[in-house]
Amino acid sequence: MRRCPYLEQLYKERRGPFRVYHFDCHVDHRSKHRIALRESPPICVRHFEDCHLYQEERQREDGIIRRYTS
Repeated sequence: MRRCPYLEQLYKERRGPFRVYHFDCHVDHRSKHRIALRESPPICVRHFEDCHLYQEERQREDGIIRRYTS
């Protein structure tokens, strides 16, 4: 399974019928959590290309690379 390159930490905790996913994003420097009833990890693990934080950081890095290679 592919993960977001900016994902710093991910762990799953079970609380009764719930699954709580804790994850840290390097882009916004914040810790987040997601509560789910079934196996449904956060977007960082499922489809990170759709995450707006990933897209913004990727565009920023591409801009820096283009500036130094042009």
